[in-house]
Amino acid sequence: MTNQQVRRDFDRAAASWDQKERRVKLAQAVTDLIIREAHPDRSMRVLDFGSGTGLVTLLLAPLVREIVAADSSQGMLEQLTGKLTDAAIANVRPFLLPHDGLGALPPPFDLVVSSMTMHHIADAGGLIRRFQGILSPGGQLCIADLDAEDGSFHDDPTGIEHHGFSSREMEHLFCEAGFSDVRTVRVMDVEKQRGNDIRRYPVNLTTGRR
Repeated sequence: MTNQQVRRDFDRAAASWDQKERRVKLAQAVTDLIIREAHPDRSMRVLDFGSGTGLVTLLLAPLVREIVAADSSQGMLEQLTGKLTDAAIANVRPFLLPHDGLGALPPPFDLVVSSMTMHHIADAGGLIRRFQGILSPGGQLCIADLDAEDGSFHDDPTGIEHHGFSSREMEHLFCEAGFSDVRTVRVMDVEKQRGNDIRRYPVNLTTGRR
């Protein structure tokens, strides 16, 4: 399947994306941990990479100076733009990403966050190195994603490049990219029905400082 088809799949899902309670709950839990670990404040310029409809972006926006909400799905960003208009939020800037990288994102950033996006990125280590390059000295990176799993989390495997990341694997990618003070904390378990059973899939947040 082509990148264009993957993008259209997310575009079609955009209108109903926020209707799944587990997504909203996970975004709140991720944001709560980012706040605890990174201490965002009104001096900060933030990048939310893979922002989707802005579930994390809009929780962080009141705390910081500016957020660039970057996503490769036009449909997701249109949903976010509607929310910004309805709430008269002026410090969030939607940014359409190309599928092959960060594009012309305007650095530097004091904080880069990403939630449940890295498992879609083939070269996760390369992207983390790019994040290191667009952060201000002392800036922080916070990545939330699935712990390593058996491939059963996603109902549709289209566009899935990794079946999660163990904490050791993600921390290694951070350290290889030159980050210091690297640590991983558990966010929560996402529950999904699999056959007759409820499966629990851990989500972790890994943080590091440039």
